[in-house]
Amino acid sequence: MKNYKSTSIILLAIVGILSLGALWKVQDLRFDYEFEDYFPKSDTEYAYYNEFRETFGSDNDFVLISLINENGVFNSEFLSQVDSLANALKKVEYVESVITPTQLGYPVNSPFGMTSIQWIHFSEPDRLKTDSVKIFESNELVGNLIASDAKSVTILLNSTKGLSKVKSDKAVEHINTVLDKFTFDEVIVAGRIFGQRYYVEKMVSELVLFTLISFAIIIVFLGFAFRSVWGVVVPLGIVSVSVVWLVSIMTVLGKSFDLMSTLLPTILFVVGMSDVIHFISRYLEELRINPDKISAIKTSFSHIGKATFLTSITTAIGFLTLYTSGITPVKDFGIYTAVGVMLAFVVTFLILPAILVLLPVPKRALVNSEELFWDSIMRKIFRFNITKPKLVLAISLVLLAISLFGISRVEVNNFLLEDLSKNDPMRANFEFFEEHYSGARPFEVVISKTDSTSLLSLPEILVMDSIESVMKSQFDIQGFVSINSVVKNLQRANHGGAISEYRLPINEKEWSKIKKQIIKLHKQGKLQMILNPNQNITRISGKVKDFGGLVFHEKYAENELLLNPVLKKHYLNLRYTGMAFLIDRNNETLASSLMWGLVLAFGAVAILMGLIFKSVKMVLITLVPNVIPLVMVGGFMGLVGIDLKVSTSIIFTIAFGIAVDDTIHYVSKLKMELNKGRTMLYALKRSSISTGKAIVLTSVILLSGFFALIFSDFTSTYYIGLLVSITLLFAVLSDLFLLPVLIVLFYNEDKNEEPKF
Repeated sequence: MKNYKSTSIILLAIVGILSLGALWKVQDLRFDYEFEDYFPKSDTEYAYYNEFRETFGSDNDFVLISLINENGVFNSEFLSQVDSLANALKKVEYVESVITPTQLGYPVNSPFGMTSIQWIHFSEPDRLKTDSVKIFESNELVGNLIASDAKSVTILLNSTKGLSKVKSDKAVEHINTVLDKFTFDEVIVAGRIFGQRYYVEKMVSELVLFTLISFAIIIVFLGFAFRSVWGVVVPLGIVSVSVVWLVSIMTVLGKSFDLMSTLLPTILFVVGMSDVIHFISRYLEELRINPDKISAIKTSFSHIGKATFLTSITTAIGFLTLYTSGITPVKDFGIYTAVGVMLAFVVTFLILPAILVLLPVPKRALVNSEELFWDSIMRKIFRFNITKPKLVLAISLVLLAISLFGISRVEVNNFLLEDLSKNDPMRANFEFFEEHYSGARPFEVVISKTDSTSLLSLPEILVMDSIESVMKSQFDIQGFVSINSVVKNLQRANHGGAISEYRLPINEKEWSKIKKQIIKLHKQGKLQMILNPNQNITRISGKVKDFGGLVFHEKYAENELLLNPVLKKHYLNLRYTGMAFLIDRNNETLASSLMWGLVLAFGAVAILMGLIFKSVKMVLITLVPNVIPLVMVGGFMGLVGIDLKVSTSIIFTIAFGIAVDDTIHYVSKLKMELNKGRTMLYALKRSSISTGKAIVLTSVILLSGFFALIFSDFTSTYYIGLLVSITLLFAVLSDLFLLPVLIVLFYNEDKNEEPKF
């Protein structure tokens, strides 16, 4: 006994020193969030998007600053402030350009050359009424830089392309400092650099919040289960060591915490706790049989160690299948969570036996099992399963049928800022532009000549105008930035700036003059954002409302049918691109790839179970009670209208990897009982009572830990918490009720059929 104690002290001292080193390293942890990280780098559309940006510049490095004046924007004092703000913003570091309605004009071709006339003469109050009439007649600024209700104007900033997190934060701080110097009724800001900063701040606060919630939940349930201080402190200490070690490993490898990574501590807390509870539960059970502490620890280590190793492997497999997504944050989440799961197993079986050696025999172990609350409940459940197996099957089949109906109603859909809750201020800013402007979602189309000839001919210009008309009607785009908008501006300029002359040329004579002007502007580098150097590729750009990925997908298909005949006739090719387009496409491909990942998880677990139990029947028994909960949660999604997207598709692999653990623990206990020569019925009874209470306790902790995520302001985290919790609830019910019934049905004791392990 003395040797065991000295060895345990040395082991715990080593672990303590390593943990202090890991804790010191955790202070170097960094947080980051980059939208582009969520695009699969191997996707051909992503490669094309990068080519597009190299040719025309970024579509996403912008900031919209809307300035509200409740009494109307055509006010000299208000517009003077807007202009002063725009001039101040031009001096901000990392701001490349500033577009403000107070400095915009339309071109006029005079005898002295091309000049510009201001849209708004804010320094001449008497002209503002005329200016407002002209602006709303032309409709060029309305919905883009001036709100449709004329109560706000927007300043458009273009920031330096591809700013790092540090530089983005610096730009945001400087912009905010400038804004603080001005007084407006209200200021609404939206843009990538502001969104990136906001997301990171949210991630930090939520990481702290969910870590504390996980602690609180675990303390409550451990206190209830073990009714002792050591029963709370020991499991918490072990799981905390696992979390600290994992985070330190991530820090050493240079991995920053992103939106997915913030889930890691919560998941590791609840999954790691499952290992500890199964070990302690078996330890207490062994002590009631044999009061020798060392013997009880050895038996628990041997029996629970094998089952827990299997469950850790299957859970890790579930998370590793996320690697099929092709998206860096999701792949990293899968890898690091799998590492964390195995780390939790190693830490638990490394230091828990050492701690138990040093602690006295718990008083809880002296309580007769007949007096325990959980034993009584498990006996009643087992009696119900054996006496009413047909009822259990009937209920399962009914729920399965309802779930399959629900699955048929599930749709693949997404929105740009769906990750933020409806009451979130950043989302409210985005929705302001949806309501009062043409939207904040970038819309990008590239048109090219398939025969590589120039696009600068009147027939092509007229065809592209038809294309713009179709897209305007389909997507409700208020204004385009395109080669055609330049042509119309030049046409107006050549006719004295008359609003009515903002149109395309109607004959070759008009076109010939405009073409020369375009070529001149092109050589001067003033059209590089809409026309490539060879003049055979052009960009059509705009802002639209976010109708959702499903609607856009349908509209893309409708446009293809409408435009393909015209495009082929004129040797034109049309291709959608841009950040928003990639997000939609990414959601569709990721959802399908993760479903394939789930199939791989099924296959991997089936092979593993087949190798261990050497029985096809046992493989099916292991999988069926865990497939059904996934089907049920899919049905739940369809019935309540939850779309399939990145955040909801990954829950299936997460839930399967975790839920199958309880089944393995149950079947492993059954195997041990049968190997002792027990009859099938008695072995099932012992497995249901012994493993059942550990399954219930671990499932309650798992469920509660994930359910706490519903308090997140991130919709993706909310859905993971809600749907994984529901899946785990179905899974524990399947293990307690359906699993024993299936085993009885698969193995008829009257025919001496028993599992051959």
